[in-house]
Amino acid sequence: MVLALAVTTVTSLVSRALKATAGEIAPIWLTNAALLAQMMVAPHRQRWWAFAGGVLGYLSASLLVGERLSVSVSYSCANLLEVLVALAFAPAISTVGELFCLKPLLKFMAGALLLAPVVSGLLVTAMLHGQPVGHPLQNFRNWFLSDALSLAILTPAAVVFWTGEVTKLLRGERRRKTGCLLLLVCIITTAVFGQNHFPLLYWALPPIVLLAFQADLAGLMVGLLLCLGIAASFTVRGSGPFSTFPYGGMQSRIFELQLFLVAALGIAVPISATQARRSRLLAMFRDVEQRYRILAENATDVVMSMAPDGRLTYVSPRATAVIGIAPENLVGLHLPDLVLSDDRDALAAAIESMATGATEASRVIRFQRTDGRVLWMEMYLRPVIEGIRGKPQALTATAHDITERWAAEQRLADERSQLHAFAFRDGLTGVFNRRYFDRELALQSQPEFSKDGRSRLGIVMVDIDGYKSYNDRYGHQAGDECMRTVAQAIASSAKRPADIVARYGGDEFALILKDTDLDGARVVSERIRQAIESLQIPHVASPVGIVTVSCGVAAQRPGGSGDSLNLVAAADRALYAAKRRGRNRTCAAWADDADDPRM
Repeated sequence: MVLALAVTTVTSLVSRALKATAGEIAPIWLTNAALLAQMMVAPHRQRWWAFAGGVLGYLSASLLVGERLSVSVSYSCANLLEVLVALAFAPAISTVGELFCLKPLLKFMAGALLLAPVVSGLLVTAMLHGQPVGHPLQNFRNWFLSDALSLAILTPAAVVFWTGEVTKLLRGERRRKTGCLLLLVCIITTAVFGQNHFPLLYWALPPIVLLAFQADLAGLMVGLLLCLGIAASFTVRGSGPFSTFPYGGMQSRIFELQLFLVAALGIAVPISATQARRSRLLAMFRDVEQRYRILAENATDVVMSMAPDGRLTYVSPRATAVIGIAPENLVGLHLPDLVLSDDRDALAAAIESMATGATEASRVIRFQRTDGRVLWMEMYLRPVIEGIRGKPQALTATAHDITERWAAEQRLADERSQLHAFAFRDGLTGVFNRRYFDRELALQSQPEFSKDGRSRLGIVMVDIDGYKSYNDRYGHQAGDECMRTVAQAIASSAKRPADIVARYGGDEFALILKDTDLDGARVVSERIRQAIESLQIPHVASPVGIVTVSCGVAAQRPGGSGDSLNLVAAADRALYAAKRRGRNRTCAAWADDADDPRM
């Protein structure tokens, strides 16, 4: 409140001193702009204390100059009303830059620069009606121009002081440059307005524009205020470019000076705001780039940037330790050319997919180090999208060394394969065991495994003739070797990948033949029998002198029904029928046939 009282009193006295003649409206009115700026930046609860200080300041200035009470009250009421109307539209801000954002600026221009001077001008014109102080329309025009132009120029400048931004000009990194530019503004303005021989008015504009390019908004506002102060002091004394033109009076010259500064403000503020936005973007870019480099250079992965065609533009220092190649030797190379030839097409396809809209891709590829060691690398690719066209302008990639993990996964896969073999393979013969046979037979018998909901399975049971006597005659080691030889012959005879050969138990084997009818199963069975017979394995206890087998075949009758247990039972019946009929032969039976199996 005290500060508002002091500022309002001083600025009122200065503005009154600018009156050209007694009773004439001051061409520059500083007080309203200073009070409005203070209320805009003050916290909500302190605004009205500042307003109260402004009221006292107006009255104090009137008493000090000896102005009549009626005139003082009239002007004070009009000024205070103008401040309140402008405040209703003006934004609450903490920096001058917030005032020049589009929406707050439009509200400020509509309320503070147009509506508020109109309302206060109408009020003061009505109060002074009938008094010998000029024509009412002329009074309104002069009041409106004086207050509107003063608010436009001085309110932003006053905000710089009330927010304390002016002190940052003395402490910032660019204080020397800003100080030199402000000094240049003062020198050029003094040179332009300190003479009245040449119309050099617009020579005062280049240093202000230069200030807009090189300094921030606060520095620009201080420069405009210095320009106004110097130019107004020379103009009032009859010097400067405006003295060379035939104006009607000093008030008109001051109005023209303010119009010139408003034009300079309109040119310089967009430049300064654009420069400030550019500086912020550059600072953000530098900050992001610094963070990216810190992360990239300290990450355990190799981080890369590349053009959309896969040509490397940046490689993190981690490449030296991981790949064994210095980053500067990789920049400019085509990434797919660095991997093993078998993986190049897959990586090139992943890079190409980024150009067709893919948001990310991952590939496992192999690098060969300079020492010959092959590395398994998991690579993640992402596009960097250009903001305007929405197309990838670059790619980023991270390559993670998974060689140890891949080796561990391979060991795990080998162990899993071994466990699977232990669980489902017969240890002696290498073919599947009874557990796997039962599991697969149950699965293949389900309707979803057939094309029309009916399973077409053929079962072949194979038994070695006289195997016990073979063991007794030749010993168990020879018997085991005979068993392995027979198993290999059976597996070779079942030629389709989907055929399953299993050791059913003891010297008995079983086959599952998918999509096979009874005749087809009989063909496979005969092929097995003949293959073993052709081995000519000696067996003196056998009637034929060699190792032979007997086979039982079973299948579902077309259109018939029955489950897997019926199939096995039918094949088993056929096998025993082959044994009874002299061995070394094949007998067949339908799954639902209770009659004696056929040859």
